[in-house]
Amino acid sequence: FNLKTLAQQDTQTKPKERGAVAFELPGTADVIVKKDIPYQDVAGSTLKMDIYYPPSFDFQSKIPAIIIVLGYTDMAGKKLLGSKFKNHITFVSWCKIISASGMAAIVYETNNPDNDIIAVSNYLKSNENKLQIDNSKIGAFTLSAHTPTAITTILNGSNDIFKCAVVYYGFFLTQDFKYLPQIDSISKNMGFMTPRLPEPTSWKKNIPIMIVRAGKDEVPFINQSLLSFYNNAINQNLPITLINYATGSHGFDVYNDNETTRQIIKSTLEFWKFHLK
Repeated sequence: FNLKTLAQQDTQTKPKERGAVAFELPGTADVIVKKDIPYQDVAGSTLKMDIYYPPSFDFQSKIPAIIIVLGYTDMAGKKLLGSKFKNHITFVSWCKIISASGMAAIVYETNNPDNDIIAVSNYLKSNENKLQIDNSKIGAFTLSAHTPTAITTILNGSNDIFKCAVVYYGFFLTQDFKYLPQIDSISKNMGFMTPRLPEPTSWKKNIPIMIVRAGKDEVPFINQSLLSFYNNAINQNLPITLINYATGSHGFDVYNDNETTRQIIKSTLEFWKFHLK
């Protein structure tokens, strides 16, 4: 599993801005961005988040929000992409699309992904009136190697923040997944250990999850792990929606600039809206 795949792909040139999502909505240039909101102090270092609000949002009523859940540290982000994840064009692009669609979008700095997503959640709960984020209507978005942290958090029985989730071309780590040692070795090289899902029988059963599989994904283990997770989820009767993008590549939202990609992104936005209505 080569974690530099995305960074290598990012050297390709798209017709539009390199690394931007291949989808546009009216208003993306006019979204309201509250940058560098401190959400946690760790060992004298302040971690910050950015919140994107819809254009012309009046801050008089609370709105649903989507958190982009990160599974790799900003140290890894700088190695792979040259910047912290919250500043990378793909995540900025996604945040603008989400906010232009009528929801808030949140992306954050992270040094310890497992702990930091909990800190983000706690900050949102403590500042609901200040931020005008409806904490009863929070969804998740994650992708690729970020997926294990997100899915572990979402399916943990103590999750009281996420009401639904969308995963693009992610790999999933269950207890019985045979490639765990190889993936752990790679994660350790990036500065942390990949989190484990608990036994499937203990997974939270009421969180709708939409998974988009990239049929042409060239990253080893991803689609094998997805199948392993999907089978376990079906056996546990989780509310799972699977879209098989047969001709999609890893990073299809950026690199497959076509109508199928755009239809999947539209379906993603509708999935969130339906479950956070």
